[in-house]
Amino acid sequence: MEAKQQYNKNRRRSMLQLLLVIAIVVLLNILLSSFFYRIDLTEEKRYSLSEPTKDLLEQTDDIVYIKIYLDGDLTPNLKKLQQSTVEIINQFRNYGKDNIQYEIINPFEQADEQNLGKYLKDLELEGVYSIPFGETQKEQSSRSFLFPYATITYHDRAMSVSLLDQLQPLSPMYDASVAISLLEYKFTKGIRLLTTDVKPKIAFIEGHNELDTMEVQDIAISLNELYEVFRYDLPNSDFIDTTYKTIIVAKPRNTFSDADKYKIDQYIMYGGSVLWLIDPVMAEFDSLRNGGEFMTYDYPLNIMDQLIQYGARINNNIIQDKQATKIKVPYANTFNDRPWIYNPVLTNFNKQSPIVKNVDAIEGKFVSTVDTTQVPGITKTVLISTSNLSRYLTNPARISYNVVQYVPTDTQMNKPNLPVAILLEGKFPSAFKARQQTAREMMQNRIGNGIFKEESVGAKQIFIGDGDMIRNYVDAKGQIYPLGANNVEQYVFGNKDFLMNCIEYLCDNTGMMETRAKEIKLRPINEAAANENRIQWQLINIAAPVILIYLFSGIYNYIRSRKYTTD
Repeated sequence: MEAKQQYNKNRRRSMLQLLLVIAIVVLLNILLSSFFYRIDLTEEKRYSLSEPTKDLLEQTDDIVYIKIYLDGDLTPNLKKLQQSTVEIINQFRNYGKDNIQYEIINPFEQADEQNLGKYLKDLELEGVYSIPFGETQKEQSSRSFLFPYATITYHDRAMSVSLLDQLQPLSPMYDASVAISLLEYKFTKGIRLLTTDVKPKIAFIEGHNELDTMEVQDIAISLNELYEVFRYDLPNSDFIDTTYKTIIVAKPRNTFSDADKYKIDQYIMYGGSVLWLIDPVMAEFDSLRNGGEFMTYDYPLNIMDQLIQYGARINNNIIQDKQATKIKVPYANTFNDRPWIYNPVLTNFNKQSPIVKNVDAIEGKFVSTVDTTQVPGITKTVLISTSNLSRYLTNPARISYNVVQYVPTDTQMNKPNLPVAILLEGKFPSAFKARQQTAREMMQNRIGNGIFKEESVGAKQIFIGDGDMIRNYVDAKGQIYPLGANNVEQYVFGNKDFLMNCIEYLCDNTGMMETRAKEIKLRPINEAAANENRIQWQLINIAAPVILIYLFSGIYNYIRSRKYTTD
């Protein structure tokens, strides 16, 4: 009788303890439901959003609706891309709450066969395109279409976002790691553009024989989606308004007056940013058509002394690089494709910088080296360098077709990793700090942004030793070709992406550009090892959970039995 009473007492005590634990868990869930916290233990911090992204999402005041069209019969890597897209949006929801909503749509399931064609055309109008995708597995082969896009809608505005990091065609072995790395950047950028009423203003400087409107039209069209783009006649203006976030100096060929240099200088001192694309040396491929060779000479820019004051020197030389694109060279009754070492293929990027992170190869044309000078307080970052097999010719240099037949040896290419693009950031000294009399005269003539400043507020400048890097080809009929397109190579190089990144970085005061530097590593299963030990892994996956259940059950029953027997 006494044993039974003790048993009932222990049972009631156990029930009370269980109820107490349940009550505590429920109470904690209620108290913590309004808080979000996550410990990200992944090496690449794939589950951590940047602070600018969090701030943007927390400030979102209405519904941002996202439709994901990547769905259907996907390969493992593309399935991972879809899952990662959903994961990043769910992370957005942790900060944007119910203002961030989404759905996954398979376009082929949205309409019957008769209306499918119209539905797909409507998607194209929204910027959602289908791409052919060949899938091969063992001995089977099929071909299908995918829609690797998402759309973001806010109020009456919408835009599409490509989930891929490359253009079609899409390989069945496509590695989605780069695309996954860019998801936060792409969606954050889209939300920021849609929720911002005023576009930033940028301007192409003109008045010194810079590239004309048609020669920069391709990138200008892309920039127009994100910015208000202007042409700014510098000689006929008294100053450069700092409402322009960035100015672009694209291949000037005539002399800068002191007044024009002062306007740019004070624009920088008052916080403006500049993208310099400078050819210090005259070297044009068209000059080879008459006689097959020409001598280079300096452009009379009168700007290099100013750039040195800021911390950059664009040298009067021409780079040769064995990693180069080809040109068509006449041979007998046909043409041969031969390497043209004056057009380097630039792939040596600073992978720590978001400006060049995940950018495709860039084509240069008669590129010059860019050095840095010692300027206190200025942070210097080399963005792009040449390959290990490069060198330069000092100006004046003889440029000849003969180089395609007598290519320099590897030993002669003895100046590797030559910088061709650099980023400078910080408080720049004025180039007129030692020219006080000139500065006073400019102020008296109401030139510049106001009172002469000897040091800038925080500013950024990018210096590129290739004016043609931003130039799209225009044929004799006026047809404009995509920036970076090379007809001989049948390839579109990453010039536009790089320059768009440069401008975005120069305009960005929020730090969102840093999200481009995130790197996600996919860790796929080693298929060879998995197939070799297939039976072993199957036994482990099936037997191990059952053994663990029996083990813990046995331990629990043993402890319980000992406890009640003792009592």
